[in-house]
Amino acid sequence: VSTEVRLRTYGKHTFTCKTVCGHKKKLICGIDIECGDPPDEPRNVSCVQHGTDGHPTCTWDKGRLTYIHTTYVVQ
Repeated sequence: VSTEVRLRTYGKHTFTCKTVCGHKKKLICGIDIECGDPPDEPRNVSCVQHGTDGHPTCTWDKGRLTYIHTTYVVQ
């Protein structure tokens, strides 16, 4: 079985596949899909470290809201 679904709203969407036998339904499989925008490239990146052994603290402008979980890594 296959299908195509066009998602027009942001956020998490859950799809499931079930069998029906008489009065009973059985979950066969499912998937969660998160829809959103790709993140913008961070702007105005600034890092400050106090002393030679201190841990750097960084800030930046993330840009637009993505509507999905986004993780940023400073390298």
